[in-house]
Amino acid sequence: MEYLNPGPIDTSLLTMQNEHISNDVWNGIECSFRPRYCFWQSLPSESVLQVIRTTAFGNLLTLGPAEINNHLLLALIERWRPETHTFHFTCGEATITLEDVAYQLGIPIEVEVITGVTSMDWEDICMQLLGAVPAGNELMGQRVKLTWLERTFRDLPDNANDVIIEQHAKAFILRMIGEFLMPDTSGNRVHLMYLPFLDDLTETFQYSWGSAVLACLYRGLCRAATTTDQKEIGGCLLLLQSWAYDRIQNLAPRLRDPTIPYFPLVKRWSQHLITTNIPGHVVNIIRAMFDRMCVDQFRWMPYSQLPYLPNISEKCRSRVPLICFAIVEWHPTDRVMRQFGFAQPIPQDL
Repeated sequence: MEYLNPGPIDTSLLTMQNEHISNDVWNGIECSFRPRYCFWQSLPSESVLQVIRTTAFGNLLTLGPAEINNHLLLALIERWRPETHTFHFTCGEATITLEDVAYQLGIPIEVEVITGVTSMDWEDICMQLLGAVPAGNELMGQRVKLTWLERTFRDLPDNANDVIIEQHAKAFILRMIGEFLMPDTSGNRVHLMYLPFLDDLTETFQYSWGSAVLACLYRGLCRAATTTDQKEIGGCLLLLQSWAYDRIQNLAPRLRDPTIPYFPLVKRWSQHLITTNIPGHVVNIIRAMFDRMCVDQFRWMPYSQLPYLPNISEKCRSRVPLICFAIVEWHPTDRVMRQFGFAQPIPQDL
């Protein structure tokens, strides 16, 4: 063959090839990313935990820190196409869906979207909902430092009443959002636009936190796949990694006891793992595995083998926009119907 085309022959759908990271891979330019993955080192006092357990974020309290495989994430980003919001493998397209978010993270995926006004008096909002106001550069624009939240609400006063306990719970949930669920590339700040949704903690189940998390992850993957000078990735990367481990088992570390009914599923990777099947986690090895992956090596429906998982709404198959304030990304379920047990037709244009 006299000429090899590194990109799609037909560019009517994949229109962003010139900006895509795969061009750098083809030209021998190695890229590297530093994932924005933080995890709370300690939990708040038991009275605060009792409040958080009754919210939409209660399932996340059972998680522990997990190792992030940077080489796996890089190989996945090289396969991500912003035009379709899917990974393009040799066996077909696949993606993270709302079903994955519900099972992997155990947070709501339906009801009201996460959006609203972002031009507010944030000092006043902090005083109303947290009982404290960040000073100096701890509050920059609409973002507050995560270290301020951790330091200010580390210790619960001995004589704390219900109001103070709820303030500490709100502060910790805000950290969960900024450090784990929807981190951005700033790394050390969280947007206060989420705080008004925590005003009444009994109503947190009324919002689709799952679709907001997925929208942010999609946006982070799109930017990483098309921005050559970006060195950090936003979004819930443990969700992405756990999704890959469940569907491509040759990549996953071995669990000591795979029969334990973990929920949410990301919890499995925070235990002590035996080993990994990828020597040294070398990105070239993972790329080669993706290049040679057959249809029967990709698990299209991994959750059907876990009978202890709760039932979730069929709305997880909806072909809808995912919204998190100004972030709006498309949920391309029509391109990954095999992940729901259906035959894959030719997707229709939007």
